[in-house]
Amino acid sequence: MSSLQLHFGERVVISSAFKEWNSVVEALGRGEQIIILRKGGIIEDEGDFVPRERFFVLFPTLTHEKRELLKKFFLPDFSEDNIKIKYWAQVVLARKILSKNTLEKLDKFHIWKKEVVEERFHRWQKDEVWALVVRVFKLPKVLEIKNDPDYAGCKSWINIKFSVDTSGSFPVISDEEFQKIFSEIKSILEENKS
Repeated sequence: MSSLQLHFGERVVISSAFKEWNSVVEALGRGEQIIILRKGGIIEDEGDFVPRERFFVLFPTLTHEKRELLKKFFLPDFSEDNIKIKYWAQVVLARKILSKNTLEKLDKFHIWKKEVVEERFHRWQKDEVWALVVRVFKLPKVLEIKNDPDYAGCKSWINIKFSVDTSGSFPVISDEEFQKIFSEIKSILEENKS
């Protein structure tokens, strides 16, 4: 997936969501991280995690999230029955990481503790994990939705039963700040490009 720049104010209509721990969604939404590390859920549609979407809303979940697994914890402002969608993301770079050394160099760019990242890297007898570098945007209005049985389960991607019009959204960090962090992360990921 190559780098793609979204022009400010450009309209995107989204019908896919990416499930992630609430604290990670908040770190992304507050501009405290721009990277997602993913091995995949137990019931991924494709069998393993695939970075199949370029645009998606961030769907916060409390499933599997534990305060002790995070460097920084954000209290949820929703219940598992009523989800709040505040942010959406655009993937600007996707890379499979095959080196533990690369993961260690990325430690300062996310809120997961080292043991969580290592567990994901080694899970299912495959020493690899995907890194998605994302540009995150805040929706002009929080969408409160009823959770749905179709959204349940340990999986990364869900097809939401409504479309999100991103008109009026704004990036959570400036172009300059994003480019600076992106350049650092990209440099690390390109060192051991698979």
